[in-house]
Amino acid sequence: MTDASPPPDDVPALLAEAQAHHAAMRLDEAEAGYRRILAREPDHPLALGLLGLILVDRPGQEAEAQAVLERHLARRPSDSAGLYSLGRLKARQGDDAGAADLFRRAMAQSPGLAPAHNELGVALNGLGRPDEALAALDQAIATDPAYGAAHANRGAVLAGLGRFGEATDAQLEALRLAPAEPVALRTSLLKTLTRTAGKAGRLDVAEAAARAEHAAHPRDPDIVELLAEVLEAEDHARDALALRNDHARQTGAQPGGATDPEAPRILLLGAVGGGHVPLRYLLDTSRFATLALGMLSHGQPDAPLGGVALASLQAVDVVFNTLGDADRDAGQLAAAKRLCAAIGKPVINPPAAILKTARDQAPRLFARIEGLVTPGVRRVSPAELAHLSIERPLLARPAGDHGGENLVLLRGDADRDAYLASEPPDTLILTDFHDFRSPDGLWRKHRIIFVDRRPYPYHLAIGRDWLVHYWRAEMARSADKKAEEERFLDDWRAVFGPRAAAATEEIGRRLNLDYAGMDCALLPSGELLLFEANACILLHLDEPEAAFPYKHRHVPQIREAFSRLVIDRAAGRG
Repeated sequence: MTDASPPPDDVPALLAEAQAHHAAMRLDEAEAGYRRILAREPDHPLALGLLGLILVDRPGQEAEAQAVLERHLARRPSDSAGLYSLGRLKARQGDDAGAADLFRRAMAQSPGLAPAHNELGVALNGLGRPDEALAALDQAIATDPAYGAAHANRGAVLAGLGRFGEATDAQLEALRLAPAEPVALRTSLLKTLTRTAGKAGRLDVAEAAARAEHAAHPRDPDIVELLAEVLEAEDHARDALALRNDHARQTGAQPGGATDPEAPRILLLGAVGGGHVPLRYLLDTSRFATLALGMLSHGQPDAPLGGVALASLQAVDVVFNTLGDADRDAGQLAAAKRLCAAIGKPVINPPAAILKTARDQAPRLFARIEGLVTPGVRRVSPAELAHLSIERPLLARPAGDHGGENLVLLRGDADRDAYLASEPPDTLILTDFHDFRSPDGLWRKHRIIFVDRRPYPYHLAIGRDWLVHYWRAEMARSADKKAEEERFLDDWRAVFGPRAAAATEEIGRRLNLDYAGMDCALLPSGELLLFEANACILLHLDEPEAAFPYKHRHVPQIREAFSRLVIDRAAGRG
Protein backbone atom coordinates (compact mmCIF):
# COMPACT_ATOMS: atom_id res chain seq x y z
CA MET A 1 0.00 0.00 0.00
CA THR A 2 1.24 3.52 -0.72
CA ASP A 3 1.34 6.34 1.80
CA ALA A 4 -1.87 7.64 0.23
CA SER A 5 -3.75 4.46 1.08
CA PRO A 6 -6.60 4.69 3.56
CA PRO A 7 -5.94 3.68 7.15
CA PRO A 8 -6.71 0.04 8.02
CA ASP A 9 -9.84 0.97 9.98
CA ASP A 10 -11.45 2.90 7.09
CA VAL A 11 -13.36 -0.03 5.57
CA PRO A 12 -15.40 2.01 3.03
CA ALA A 13 -12.25 3.64 1.68
CA LEU A 14 -10.43 0.28 1.57
CA LEU A 15 -13.36 -1.21 -0.31
CA ALA A 16 -13.42 1.64 -2.84
CA GLU A 17 -9.67 1.27 -3.43
CA ALA A 18 -9.90 -2.52 -3.83
CA GLN A 19 -12.82 -2.19 -6.25
CA ALA A 20 -10.84 0.33 -8.30
CA HIS A 21 -7.99 -2.19 -8.56
CA HIS A 22 -10.52 -4.89 -9.50
CA ALA A 23 -12.07 -2.77 -12.25
CA ALA A 24 -8.59 -2.11 -13.68
CA MET A 25 -7.82 -5.88 -13.56
CA ARG A 26 -5.08 -5.39 -10.97
CA LEU A 27 -6.29 -8.54 -9.32
CA ASP A 28 -3.41 -9.11 -6.89
CA GLU A 29 -3.90 -5.64 -5.42
CA ALA A 30 -7.68 -6.11 -5.32
CA GLU A 31 -7.32 -9.47 -3.57
CA ALA A 32 -5.00 -7.95 -0.97
CA GLY A 33 -7.50 -5.17 -0.37
CA TYR A 34 -10.45 -7.51 0.14
CA ARG A 35 -8.38 -9.62 2.53
CA ARG A 36 -7.51 -6.51 4.57
CA ILE A 37 -11.20 -5.74 4.89
CA LEU A 38 -12.03 -9.31 5.91
CA ALA A 39 -9.25 -9.30 8.48
CA ARG A 40 -11.20 -6.49 10.17
CA GLU A 41 -14.75 -7.58 9.27
CA PRO A 42 -14.72 -11.34 8.53
CA ASP A 43 -18.37 -11.37 7.40
CA HIS A 44 -18.26 -8.32 5.15
CA PRO A 45 -20.59 -9.61 2.39
CA LEU A 46 -19.33 -7.52 -0.51
CA ALA A 47 -15.66 -8.18 0.24
CA LEU A 48 -16.43 -11.91 0.49
CA GLY A 49 -18.27 -11.91 -2.83
CA LEU A 50 -15.64 -9.93 -4.71
CA LEU A 51 -12.80 -11.99 -3.26
CA GLY A 52 -14.66 -15.13 -4.34
CA LEU A 53 -14.91 -13.78 -7.90
CA ILE A 54 -11.12 -13.53 -7.99
CA LEU A 55 -10.33 -16.83 -6.28
CA VAL A 56 -12.63 -18.88 -8.50
CA ASP A 57 -10.21 -18.31 -11.39
CA ARG A 58 -7.04 -18.89 -9.38
CA PRO A 59 -5.57 -22.35 -10.03
CA GLY A 60 -5.14 -24.33 -6.85
CA GLN A 61 -7.42 -22.07 -4.77
CA GLU A 62 -10.72 -23.77 -5.57
CA ALA A 63 -11.30 -24.93 -2.00
CA GLU A 64 -10.88 -21.43 -0.55
CA ALA A 65 -12.96 -19.97 -3.39
CA GLN A 66 -15.83 -22.31 -2.53
CA ALA A 67 -15.63 -21.54 1.19
CA VAL A 68 -15.56 -17.78 0.55
CA LEU A 69 -18.46 -17.88 -1.91
CA GLU A 70 -20.56 -20.03 0.40
CA ARG A 71 -19.97 -17.59 3.27
CA HIS A 72 -20.93 -14.74 0.95
CA LEU A 73 -24.13 -16.44 -0.23
CA ALA A 74 -25.11 -17.27 3.35
CA ARG A 75 -25.37 -13.51 3.82
CA ARG A 76 -26.58 -12.55 0.35
CA PRO A 77 -28.36 -15.65 -1.03
CA SER A 78 -29.78 -13.75 -4.01
CA ASP A 79 -26.51 -12.34 -5.31
CA SER A 80 -26.41 -13.41 -8.96
CA ALA A 81 -22.64 -12.92 -9.37
CA GLY A 82 -21.93 -15.13 -6.36
CA LEU A 83 -24.38 -17.79 -7.50
CA TYR A 84 -22.87 -17.79 -10.99
CA SER A 85 -19.30 -18.03 -9.69
CA LEU A 86 -20.11 -20.89 -7.34
CA GLY A 87 -21.91 -22.61 -10.22
CA ARG A 88 -18.78 -22.40 -12.36
CA LEU A 89 -16.79 -23.93 -9.53
CA LYS A 90 -19.29 -26.78 -9.16
CA ALA A 91 -19.16 -27.41 -12.91
CA ARG A 92 -15.36 -27.68 -12.82
CA GLN A 93 -15.73 -30.20 -10.00
CA GLY A 94 -18.00 -32.33 -12.19
CA ASP A 95 -21.18 -31.53 -10.25
CA ASP A 96 -23.36 -30.57 -13.23
CA ALA A 97 -26.61 -30.92 -11.30
CA GLY A 98 -25.43 -28.59 -8.53
CA ALA A 99 -24.04 -26.17 -11.10
CA ALA A 100 -27.29 -26.11 -13.08
CA ASP A 101 -29.26 -25.28 -9.92
CA LEU A 102 -26.94 -22.38 -9.11
CA PHE A 103 -27.06 -21.02 -12.66
CA ARG A 104 -30.87 -21.10 -12.59
CA ARG A 105 -30.89 -19.23 -9.30
CA ALA A 106 -28.52 -16.64 -10.77
CA MET A 107 -30.76 -16.24 -13.83
CA ALA A 108 -33.82 -15.77 -11.63
CA GLN A 109 -32.14 -12.73 -10.12
CA SER A 110 -30.53 -11.47 -13.36
CA PRO A 111 -32.40 -12.79 -16.43
CA GLY A 112 -30.04 -10.91 -18.74
CA LEU A 113 -26.93 -12.65 -17.40
CA ALA A 114 -25.87 -14.33 -20.66
CA PRO A 115 -22.91 -16.25 -19.14
CA ALA A 116 -25.31 -18.01 -16.74
CA HIS A 117 -27.49 -19.17 -19.66
CA ASN A 118 -24.37 -20.35 -21.46
CA GLU A 119 -22.99 -22.28 -18.49
CA LEU A 120 -26.42 -23.75 -17.82
CA GLY A 121 -26.43 -25.10 -21.36
CA VAL A 122 -23.05 -26.75 -20.84
CA ALA A 123 -24.18 -28.30 -17.55
CA LEU A 124 -27.45 -29.60 -19.02
CA ASN A 125 -25.59 -31.17 -21.91
CA GLY A 126 -23.31 -32.87 -19.40
CA LEU A 127 -26.41 -34.22 -17.69
CA GLY A 128 -27.55 -35.79 -20.96
CA ARG A 129 -30.30 -33.23 -21.66
CA PRO A 130 -29.23 -31.75 -25.01
CA ASP A 131 -32.59 -30.27 -25.98
CA GLU A 132 -32.73 -28.25 -22.76
CA ALA A 133 -29.07 -27.35 -23.28
CA LEU A 134 -29.84 -25.93 -26.72
CA ALA A 135 -32.69 -23.87 -25.29
CA ALA A 136 -30.37 -22.37 -22.67
CA LEU A 137 -27.66 -21.64 -25.23
CA ASP A 138 -30.18 -20.08 -27.59
CA GLN A 139 -31.24 -17.80 -24.74
CA ALA A 140 -27.60 -16.85 -24.09
CA ILE A 141 -27.23 -15.90 -27.76
CA ALA A 142 -30.56 -14.02 -27.79
CA THR A 143 -29.32 -12.04 -24.80
CA ASP A 144 -25.89 -11.41 -26.34
CA PRO A 145 -25.67 -12.29 -30.07
CA ALA A 146 -21.90 -11.67 -30.06
CA TYR A 147 -21.27 -14.23 -27.29
CA GLY A 148 -18.79 -16.46 -29.11
CA ALA A 149 -18.50 -19.09 -26.37
CA ALA A 150 -22.24 -19.72 -26.49
CA HIS A 151 -22.07 -20.27 -30.28
CA ALA A 152 -19.16 -22.69 -29.77
CA ASN A 153 -20.99 -24.61 -27.05
CA ARG A 154 -24.14 -24.72 -29.17
CA GLY A 155 -22.07 -26.23 -31.96
CA ALA A 156 -20.74 -28.89 -29.59
CA VAL A 157 -24.26 -29.87 -28.51
CA LEU A 158 -25.48 -30.02 -32.14
CA ALA A 159 -22.48 -32.15 -33.12
CA GLY A 160 -23.27 -34.54 -30.28
CA LEU A 161 -26.79 -34.88 -31.72
CA GLY A 162 -25.37 -35.68 -35.16
CA ARG A 163 -26.63 -32.37 -36.60
CA PHE A 164 -23.26 -31.63 -38.17
CA GLY A 165 -24.40 -29.05 -40.70
CA GLU A 166 -25.96 -26.84 -38.03
CA ALA A 167 -22.96 -27.48 -35.78
CA THR A 168 -20.64 -26.28 -38.53
CA ASP A 169 -22.59 -23.03 -38.89
CA ALA A 170 -22.48 -22.46 -35.13
CA GLN A 171 -18.74 -23.09 -34.98
CA LEU A 172 -18.12 -20.78 -37.94
CA GLU A 173 -19.91 -18.03 -36.06
CA ALA A 174 -17.87 -18.77 -32.92
CA LEU A 175 -14.67 -18.45 -34.94
CA ARG A 176 -15.87 -15.22 -36.53
CA LEU A 177 -16.58 -13.71 -33.12
CA ALA A 178 -13.39 -14.93 -31.44
CA PRO A 179 -10.76 -12.28 -30.66
CA ALA A 180 -7.56 -12.19 -32.70
CA GLU A 181 -5.59 -13.20 -29.61
CA PRO A 182 -4.86 -15.60 -28.12
CA VAL A 183 -4.14 -17.60 -31.26
CA ALA A 184 -4.51 -20.81 -29.24
CA LEU A 185 -8.22 -20.11 -28.77
CA ARG A 186 -8.77 -19.58 -32.49
CA THR A 187 -6.76 -22.72 -33.24
CA SER A 188 -8.93 -24.76 -30.86
CA LEU A 189 -12.10 -23.42 -32.51
CA LEU A 190 -10.69 -24.13 -35.96
CA LYS A 191 -9.81 -27.69 -34.97
CA THR A 192 -13.36 -28.35 -33.78
CA LEU A 193 -14.79 -26.73 -36.91
CA THR A 194 -12.57 -28.87 -39.14
CA ARG A 195 -13.70 -32.09 -37.47
CA THR A 196 -17.40 -31.16 -37.63
CA ALA A 197 -17.28 -29.80 -41.18
CA GLY A 198 -15.71 -33.04 -42.34
CA LYS A 199 -18.61 -35.01 -40.91
CA ALA A 200 -21.04 -32.58 -42.52
CA GLY A 201 -19.42 -33.01 -45.94
CA ARG A 202 -18.39 -29.35 -45.94
CA LEU A 203 -14.61 -29.52 -46.01
CA ASP A 204 -14.59 -26.55 -48.39
CA VAL A 205 -15.87 -24.44 -45.49
CA ALA A 206 -13.13 -25.78 -43.21
CA GLU A 207 -10.50 -25.12 -45.88
CA ALA A 208 -11.61 -21.52 -46.33
CA ALA A 209 -11.50 -20.93 -42.57
CA ALA A 210 -8.10 -22.62 -42.24
CA ARG A 211 -6.67 -20.58 -45.13
CA ALA A 212 -7.89 -17.36 -43.51
CA GLU A 213 -6.21 -18.32 -40.22
CA HIS A 214 -3.05 -19.33 -42.07
CA ALA A 215 -2.95 -15.98 -43.85
CA ALA A 216 -3.15 -14.23 -40.47
CA HIS A 217 -0.69 -16.58 -38.72
CA PRO A 218 1.48 -18.16 -41.45
CA ARG A 219 4.08 -19.53 -39.04
CA ASP A 220 1.79 -20.98 -36.40
CA PRO A 221 2.55 -24.73 -36.49
CA ASP A 222 -0.88 -25.84 -35.29
CA ILE A 223 -2.68 -23.79 -37.94
CA VAL A 224 -0.32 -25.03 -40.65
CA GLU A 225 -1.01 -28.61 -39.60
CA LEU A 226 -4.79 -28.11 -39.51
CA LEU A 227 -4.77 -26.66 -43.03
CA ALA A 228 -2.59 -29.55 -44.20
CA GLU A 229 -4.99 -32.08 -42.66
CA VAL A 230 -7.94 -30.47 -44.44
CA LEU A 231 -6.06 -30.56 -47.73
CA GLU A 232 -5.26 -34.23 -47.19
CA ALA A 233 -8.90 -34.98 -46.44
CA GLU A 234 -9.80 -33.30 -49.72
CA ASP A 235 -7.32 -35.56 -51.56
CA HIS A 236 -4.82 -32.75 -52.06
CA ALA A 237 -1.95 -34.69 -50.51
CA ARG A 238 0.73 -32.99 -52.62
CA ASP A 239 -0.48 -29.54 -51.57
CA ALA A 240 -0.49 -30.64 -47.92
CA LEU A 241 3.05 -31.99 -48.22
CA ALA A 242 4.25 -28.79 -49.89
CA LEU A 243 2.67 -26.70 -47.13
CA ARG A 244 4.36 -28.73 -44.41
CA ASN A 245 7.73 -28.63 -46.16
CA ASP A 246 7.54 -24.88 -46.68
CA HIS A 247 6.73 -24.41 -43.00
CA ALA A 248 9.61 -26.67 -41.90
CA ARG A 249 11.98 -24.87 -44.26
CA GLN A 250 10.97 -21.41 -43.05
CA THR A 251 11.04 -22.40 -39.40
CA GLY A 252 14.40 -24.15 -39.46
CA ALA A 253 15.76 -25.06 -36.05
CA GLN A 254 13.59 -23.22 -33.53
CA PRO A 255 15.09 -22.49 -30.08
CA GLY A 256 12.90 -22.42 -27.01
CA GLY A 257 12.53 -23.56 -23.44
CA ALA A 258 14.74 -22.54 -20.53
CA THR A 259 17.16 -19.65 -20.93
CA ASP A 260 19.47 -20.74 -18.11
CA PRO A 261 22.87 -21.38 -19.75
CA GLU A 262 23.34 -24.36 -17.42
CA ALA A 263 20.09 -26.03 -18.51
CA PRO A 264 20.54 -29.26 -20.51
CA ARG A 265 20.09 -28.66 -24.26
CA ILE A 266 17.74 -31.04 -26.03
CA LEU A 267 17.10 -31.36 -29.78
CA LEU A 268 13.45 -32.20 -30.47
CA LEU A 269 13.74 -34.07 -33.74
CA GLY A 270 10.62 -34.31 -35.88
CA ALA A 271 9.90 -34.62 -39.58
CA VAL A 272 7.38 -33.73 -42.25
CA GLY A 273 5.12 -36.69 -42.89
CA GLY A 274 5.82 -38.43 -39.59
CA GLY A 275 3.69 -39.14 -36.53
CA HIS A 276 5.01 -37.57 -33.36
CA VAL A 277 5.14 -38.07 -29.60
CA PRO A 278 2.74 -35.59 -27.90
CA LEU A 279 5.04 -33.27 -25.96
CA ARG A 280 2.74 -30.58 -24.54
CA TYR A 281 2.80 -31.90 -20.98
CA LEU A 282 5.54 -34.53 -21.11
CA LEU A 283 8.45 -32.16 -21.68
CA ASP A 284 9.05 -29.63 -18.90
CA THR A 285 10.39 -26.74 -20.98
CA SER A 286 11.15 -24.72 -17.84
CA ARG A 287 14.01 -27.15 -17.15
CA PHE A 288 15.48 -27.66 -20.63
CA ALA A 289 16.71 -25.47 -23.44
CA THR A 290 15.11 -26.87 -26.59
CA LEU A 291 15.91 -26.79 -30.29
CA ALA A 292 12.99 -28.03 -32.40
CA LEU A 293 13.69 -29.29 -35.92
CA GLY A 294 11.36 -30.72 -38.54
CA MET A 295 13.24 -32.63 -41.23
CA LEU A 296 12.06 -32.05 -44.80
CA SER A 297 10.43 -34.94 -46.62
CA HIS A 298 12.11 -37.14 -49.20
CA GLY A 299 12.24 -35.67 -52.67
CA GLN A 300 12.96 -32.16 -51.48
CA PRO A 301 16.24 -30.93 -53.01
CA ASP A 302 17.40 -29.59 -49.66
CA ALA A 303 16.21 -32.54 -47.52
CA PRO A 304 16.54 -33.32 -44.71
CA LEU A 305 17.89 -30.12 -43.08
CA GLY A 306 16.99 -27.32 -45.46
CA GLY A 307 19.27 -24.45 -44.53
CA VAL A 308 20.10 -25.74 -41.05
CA ALA A 309 23.78 -26.49 -40.47
CA LEU A 310 24.63 -29.85 -38.93
CA ALA A 311 27.12 -28.17 -36.59
CA SER A 312 24.33 -26.15 -34.97
CA LEU A 313 22.55 -29.39 -34.09
CA GLN A 314 25.69 -30.94 -32.63
CA ALA A 315 25.75 -28.23 -29.95
CA VAL A 316 22.97 -30.00 -28.01
CA ASP A 317 23.47 -32.44 -25.13
CA VAL A 318 20.84 -34.98 -26.08
CA VAL A 319 18.48 -35.75 -28.99
CA PHE A 320 14.84 -36.66 -28.41
CA ASN A 321 13.56 -38.43 -31.50
CA THR A 322 9.90 -37.39 -31.38
CA LEU A 323 9.01 -39.51 -34.42
CA GLY A 324 6.98 -42.10 -32.57
CA ASP A 325 4.64 -43.69 -35.12
CA ALA A 326 5.95 -46.57 -37.23
CA ASP A 327 2.58 -46.67 -39.02
CA ARG A 328 3.02 -43.07 -40.21
CA ASP A 329 6.69 -43.14 -41.08
CA ALA A 330 7.02 -42.06 -44.75
CA GLY A 331 10.65 -43.17 -44.53
CA GLN A 332 11.49 -40.49 -42.01
CA LEU A 333 12.58 -42.86 -39.26
CA ALA A 334 15.45 -44.05 -41.46
CA ALA A 335 16.39 -40.42 -42.14
CA ALA A 336 16.21 -39.68 -38.42
CA LYS A 337 18.48 -42.65 -37.70
CA ARG A 338 21.11 -41.30 -40.10
CA LEU A 339 20.87 -37.79 -38.67
CA CYS A 340 21.15 -39.02 -35.08
CA ALA A 341 24.30 -40.89 -36.01
CA ALA A 342 25.73 -37.75 -37.63
CA ILE A 343 24.93 -35.62 -34.58
CA GLY A 344 26.65 -38.14 -32.33
CA LYS A 345 24.83 -37.37 -29.07
CA PRO A 346 22.74 -39.62 -26.77
CA VAL A 347 19.33 -40.35 -28.28
CA ILE A 348 16.03 -40.72 -26.42
CA ASN A 349 13.72 -43.15 -28.25
CA PRO A 350 16.17 -44.20 -30.99
CA PRO A 351 14.46 -44.36 -34.41
CA ALA A 352 15.34 -48.02 -34.95
CA ALA A 353 13.48 -48.95 -31.76
CA ILE A 354 10.35 -47.14 -32.98
CA LEU A 355 10.18 -49.16 -36.20
CA LYS A 356 9.24 -52.36 -34.39
CA THR A 357 6.19 -50.78 -32.71
CA ALA A 358 3.88 -50.71 -35.76
CA ARG A 359 0.41 -52.01 -34.89
CA ASP A 360 0.73 -55.06 -37.13
CA GLN A 361 4.01 -55.98 -35.40
CA ALA A 362 2.38 -56.28 -31.98
CA PRO A 363 1.47 -60.00 -32.19
CA ARG A 364 5.10 -60.85 -32.90
CA LEU A 365 6.67 -58.31 -30.52
CA PHE A 366 4.52 -59.43 -27.58
CA ALA A 367 4.23 -63.11 -28.42
CA ARG A 368 4.04 -65.63 -25.60
CA ILE A 369 3.74 -63.14 -22.75
CA GLU A 370 1.97 -64.97 -19.96
CA GLY A 371 -1.28 -63.26 -19.03
CA LEU A 372 -1.51 -61.12 -22.19
CA VAL A 373 -4.04 -61.38 -25.02
CA THR A 374 -2.71 -59.69 -28.18
CA PRO A 375 -5.35 -59.49 -30.94
CA GLY A 376 -4.51 -60.41 -34.49
CA VAL A 377 -3.65 -57.42 -36.69
CA ARG A 378 -3.22 -57.05 -40.44
CA ARG A 379 -2.48 -54.24 -42.86
CA VAL A 380 -4.72 -54.09 -45.94
CA SER A 381 -5.79 -51.83 -48.76
CA PRO A 382 -9.47 -50.94 -49.34
CA ALA A 383 -9.44 -53.26 -52.35
CA GLU A 384 -8.24 -56.15 -50.19
CA LEU A 385 -10.85 -55.36 -47.55
CA ALA A 386 -13.55 -55.45 -50.24
CA HIS A 387 -12.73 -59.13 -50.89
CA LEU A 388 -12.59 -60.05 -47.21
CA SER A 389 -15.65 -61.73 -45.69
CA ILE A 390 -16.29 -60.41 -42.16
CA GLU A 391 -17.05 -63.55 -40.18
CA ARG A 392 -15.90 -62.16 -36.83
CA PRO A 393 -16.01 -58.52 -35.68
CA LEU A 394 -13.04 -56.45 -36.82
CA LEU A 395 -11.85 -52.97 -35.93
CA ALA A 396 -10.78 -50.86 -38.93
CA ARG A 397 -8.76 -47.65 -38.83
CA PRO A 398 -6.38 -45.74 -41.11
CA ALA A 399 -2.72 -46.57 -40.56
CA GLY A 400 -1.16 -44.01 -38.25
CA ASP A 401 -4.51 -42.93 -36.80
CA HIS A 402 -4.77 -42.31 -33.06
CA GLY A 403 -7.52 -41.16 -30.73
CA GLY A 404 -10.24 -43.37 -32.21
CA GLU A 405 -11.75 -40.57 -34.31
CA ASN A 406 -11.70 -42.78 -37.41
CA LEU A 407 -12.01 -46.16 -35.71
CA VAL A 408 -15.00 -48.28 -36.77
CA LEU A 409 -16.32 -51.70 -35.77
CA LEU A 410 -17.18 -53.99 -38.67
CA ARG A 411 -19.58 -56.68 -37.49
CA GLY A 412 -20.35 -58.07 -40.92
CA ASP A 413 -20.20 -57.55 -44.65
CA ALA A 414 -22.82 -54.80 -44.58
CA ASP A 415 -20.64 -52.76 -42.22
CA ARG A 416 -17.66 -53.44 -44.47
CA ASP A 417 -19.49 -52.17 -47.55
CA ALA A 418 -20.70 -49.04 -45.75
CA TYR A 419 -17.17 -48.34 -44.55
CA LEU A 420 -15.70 -48.75 -48.01
CA ALA A 421 -18.37 -46.40 -49.39
CA SER A 422 -16.87 -43.67 -47.17
CA GLU A 423 -13.67 -43.94 -49.28
CA PRO A 424 -11.14 -44.66 -46.52
CA PRO A 425 -7.42 -44.03 -47.16
CA ASP A 426 -5.11 -46.40 -49.00
CA THR A 427 -3.67 -48.23 -45.98
CA LEU A 428 -5.90 -49.68 -43.28
CA ILE A 429 -5.21 -51.55 -40.06
CA LEU A 430 -7.62 -54.38 -39.21
CA THR A 431 -7.64 -55.71 -35.65
CA ASP A 432 -9.59 -58.65 -34.25
CA PHE A 433 -12.23 -57.33 -31.87
CA HIS A 434 -12.50 -58.88 -28.40
CA ASP A 435 -15.47 -58.23 -26.14
CA PHE A 436 -13.82 -56.74 -23.05
CA ARG A 437 -16.89 -55.81 -21.04
CA SER A 438 -16.55 -56.14 -17.30
CA PRO A 439 -19.06 -58.24 -15.33
CA ASP A 440 -21.02 -55.06 -14.47
CA GLY A 441 -21.60 -54.43 -18.20
CA LEU A 442 -19.26 -51.44 -18.41
CA TRP A 443 -16.18 -51.15 -20.62
CA ARG A 444 -12.85 -50.19 -19.06
CA LYS A 445 -9.65 -48.96 -20.67
CA HIS A 446 -6.48 -48.65 -18.58
CA ARG A 447 -3.53 -46.54 -19.70
CA ILE A 448 0.02 -47.20 -18.54
CA ILE A 449 2.97 -44.94 -19.36
CA PHE A 450 6.50 -46.35 -19.58
CA VAL A 451 9.43 -44.10 -18.73
CA ASP A 452 12.79 -45.81 -19.18
CA ARG A 453 10.82 -49.09 -19.37
CA ARG A 454 9.25 -48.61 -15.93
CA PRO A 455 5.42 -48.62 -15.82
CA TYR A 456 3.41 -45.74 -14.33
CA PRO A 457 -0.40 -45.80 -14.13
CA TYR A 458 -1.91 -42.83 -15.94
CA HIS A 459 -5.67 -43.18 -16.16
CA LEU A 460 -8.69 -45.46 -16.22
CA ALA A 461 -11.66 -44.67 -18.47
CA ILE A 462 -15.00 -46.38 -17.75
CA GLY A 463 -17.74 -46.14 -20.37
CA ARG A 464 -20.97 -47.70 -21.56
CA ASP A 465 -19.72 -48.38 -25.09
CA TRP A 466 -16.84 -50.34 -26.59
CA LEU A 467 -15.27 -47.12 -27.93
CA VAL A 468 -13.88 -45.96 -24.59
CA HIS A 469 -12.24 -42.55 -24.46
CA TYR A 470 -11.51 -40.67 -21.30
CA TRP A 471 -13.42 -37.57 -22.41
CA ARG A 472 -16.30 -39.66 -23.73
CA ALA A 473 -16.55 -41.64 -20.46
CA GLU A 474 -17.44 -38.45 -18.53
CA MET A 475 -15.35 -39.53 -15.57
CA ALA A 476 -15.76 -36.16 -13.82
CA ARG A 477 -19.48 -36.73 -13.42
CA SER A 478 -19.27 -39.97 -11.45
CA ALA A 479 -17.86 -40.21 -7.94
CA ASP A 480 -17.81 -44.01 -8.24
CA LYS A 481 -15.79 -43.93 -11.46
CA LYS A 482 -13.31 -41.48 -9.98
CA ALA A 483 -12.94 -43.58 -6.84
CA GLU A 484 -12.15 -46.62 -8.98
CA GLU A 485 -9.64 -44.66 -11.03
CA GLU A 486 -8.00 -43.41 -7.85
CA ARG A 487 -7.57 -46.98 -6.62
CA PHE A 488 -5.91 -47.85 -9.94
CA LEU A 489 -3.47 -44.93 -9.72
CA ASP A 490 -2.73 -45.60 -6.05
CA ASP A 491 -1.85 -49.27 -6.58
CA TRP A 492 -2.15 -50.49 -10.17
CA ARG A 493 -0.44 -53.77 -9.39
CA ALA A 494 -3.09 -54.67 -6.81
CA VAL A 495 -5.83 -53.81 -9.32
CA PHE A 496 -4.21 -55.83 -12.11
CA GLY A 497 -3.14 -58.76 -9.97
CA PRO A 498 0.23 -60.55 -10.18
CA ARG A 499 -0.34 -62.10 -13.62
CA ALA A 500 -1.40 -58.95 -15.45
CA ALA A 501 1.16 -56.84 -13.55
CA ALA A 502 3.94 -59.16 -14.69
CA ALA A 503 2.66 -58.95 -18.26
CA THR A 504 2.76 -55.16 -18.03
CA GLU A 505 6.36 -55.20 -16.87
CA GLU A 506 7.29 -57.47 -19.77
CA ILE A 507 5.56 -55.21 -22.31
CA GLY A 508 7.72 -52.32 -21.08
CA ARG A 509 10.86 -54.41 -21.47
CA ARG A 510 9.97 -55.56 -24.98
CA LEU A 511 9.02 -52.09 -26.16
CA ASN A 512 12.48 -51.07 -24.96
CA LEU A 513 11.73 -47.36 -25.38
CA ASP A 514 12.63 -44.43 -23.18
CA TYR A 515 9.08 -43.10 -23.47
CA ALA A 516 6.03 -45.11 -24.52
CA GLY A 517 2.64 -46.18 -23.28
CA MET A 518 -0.06 -48.76 -23.68
CA ASP A 519 -3.84 -48.94 -23.60
CA CYS A 520 -5.34 -52.19 -22.39
CA ALA A 521 -8.29 -53.79 -20.63
CA LEU A 522 -8.33 -56.16 -17.67
CA LEU A 523 -10.39 -59.18 -18.68
CA PRO A 524 -12.57 -61.15 -16.23
CA SER A 525 -10.04 -64.00 -16.64
CA GLY A 526 -7.36 -61.80 -15.06
CA GLU A 527 -5.53 -61.44 -18.36
CA LEU A 528 -4.74 -58.18 -20.11
CA LEU A 529 -6.20 -57.40 -23.51
CA LEU A 530 -3.77 -55.18 -25.43
CA PHE A 531 -5.17 -52.32 -27.52
CA GLU A 532 -1.95 -50.58 -28.49
CA ALA A 533 1.58 -49.98 -27.22
CA ASN A 534 3.78 -47.31 -28.77
CA ALA A 535 5.43 -43.93 -28.27
CA CYS A 536 2.44 -41.83 -29.41
CA ILE A 537 0.35 -42.37 -26.28
CA LEU A 538 -0.91 -39.01 -25.03
CA LEU A 539 0.03 -37.71 -21.59
CA HIS A 540 -1.55 -34.56 -20.17
CA LEU A 541 -2.90 -33.10 -16.94
CA ASP A 542 -5.80 -30.91 -18.05
CA GLU A 543 -8.30 -32.01 -15.40
CA PRO A 544 -8.86 -29.52 -12.55
CA GLU A 545 -7.16 -30.42 -9.29
CA ALA A 546 -10.33 -29.80 -7.29
CA ALA A 547 -12.15 -32.52 -9.23
CA PHE A 548 -9.22 -34.93 -9.67
CA PRO A 549 -6.82 -34.44 -6.73
CA TYR A 550 -5.45 -37.97 -7.11
CA LYS A 551 -4.37 -37.31 -10.73
CA HIS A 552 -2.44 -34.27 -9.54
CA ARG A 553 -0.64 -36.54 -7.07
CA HIS A 554 0.31 -39.20 -9.59
CA VAL A 555 0.65 -37.76 -13.11
CA PRO A 556 3.41 -35.26 -12.23
CA GLN A 557 5.51 -38.25 -11.15
CA ILE A 558 5.56 -39.38 -14.79
CA ARG A 559 6.75 -36.00 -16.01
CA GLU A 560 9.37 -35.89 -13.27
CA ALA A 561 10.62 -39.36 -14.19
CA PHE A 562 10.99 -38.26 -17.80
CA SER A 563 12.85 -35.11 -16.73
CA ARG A 564 15.28 -37.23 -14.71
CA LEU A 565 15.82 -39.46 -17.74
CA VAL A 566 16.63 -36.44 -19.94
CA ILE A 567 19.06 -35.07 -17.35
CA ASP A 568 20.80 -38.44 -17.03
CA ARG A 569 21.12 -38.90 -20.79
CA ALA A 570 22.38 -35.35 -21.27
CA ALA A 571 25.04 -36.07 -18.63
CA GLY A 572 26.04 -39.28 -20.37
CA ARG A 573 24.42 -41.55 -17.80
CA GLY A 574 22.18 -44.46 -18.76
